[in-house]
Parts: sequence; structure tokens; C-alpha cells
Amino acid sequence: MGNDIHSFLAGMAEGDMNAFGELYGLLSVRVFNYARAITGNKETAEDITHDVFMRILKQAARAAKTADPAAYIMVMTRNQAYDRLRQNRRTAALPDGADGAGAVSLPYDRLFMEDAFAALPANQRETVYLHWVCGFTQKETARIMDAPLVTVKWRCGKALAQLRAYFNQDKEEKSHETV
Repeated sequence: MGNDIHSFLAGMAEGDMNAFGELYGLLSVRVFNYARAITGNKETAEDITHDVFMRILKQAARAAKTADPAAYIMVMTRNQAYDRLRQNRRTAALPDGADGAGAVSLPYDRLFMEDAFAALPANQRETVYLHWVCGFTQKETARIMDAPLVTVKWRCGKALAQLRAYFNQDKEEKSHETV
């Protein structure tokens, strides 16, 4: 995938908008989900995704020269998300689904997974997303997050333990309901 990203960025640097479309198709879901993992808000994540891709379009030549452009883009996403959180610190936003829009159409399993994921502290949610969902190694995750490798490993372990406890708690509740 890294070579594709390099070629798309090189094409974008030369003005190829098709390369921009290809790069967007390749990475937009990852960028959106990472921004949402950090901010916890769908609309904010959509705005961040837009901002990141507009910035990539402007900085395509620089991004194409990086050794790991996927990590570069994820760092850009992380920075945008934390900048947005700092900007919005004083304004309290409604959590996703507070207005009930779309909540009914989500399958139970997906809601259950989202609840489990939302129960994690923000730094663990971010680490889990990069490592388990995006597939970055723990070392790459540490570099993207600008955190020590041991911290990333600790967060992955704590998140796994918390997710296990969350799912086991639900199983225990269901078994008590059937008794």
C-alpha cells in the first residue's frame, strides 16, 4: 500500500486529481475512523477528514518525500483532531446519536461494539484503532502517537483487559436474565 500512496501523492503534486480521488478512496475511512476514535464525534471526524485531505492536496509534494506516507497522514489526522479538541474545549457538544438520528438503523452487534469501544479511555481508544483496526505495528503506532513503545504496549494490554471485562460483564448479565 505504501508504494500506491507514494505514487498517488506524486501524481497529486503534479496536479493529477484522479490520484487525489484514488488516495481519498484508499485512506478516507481510516482517517475518518481515527479522527472519530480521538474526538468521539462523527460530525467532527467528518470535518477533520475534509481538512486532512485538503491539507494533503496542498502538501502532496512534501508528503510524497516521506518514508512512510501513511504514517505521515495519520499523524496529520491526529494533530488535526487534537487541535479541534482544544478549540472545542469550552463548548459542550452532544454525543453522537443524542438526537436519535440513525440510531435505530444500527444493528445491535454494532451498537454493542461501539459501546465497548467508547468505554475505553481516549488514549487507549486511539492506540487500539491504530494498532488493531488500521493494522500498524506497535512500533509504528508509537511513532504516530509520539509515545514510547512500552506505553503503546501497556495501552493495548489495558484496552484488551477492559474489553474482555466489558464483554464478560454482558455475558454474565445475559446468563442472570435467563436464570
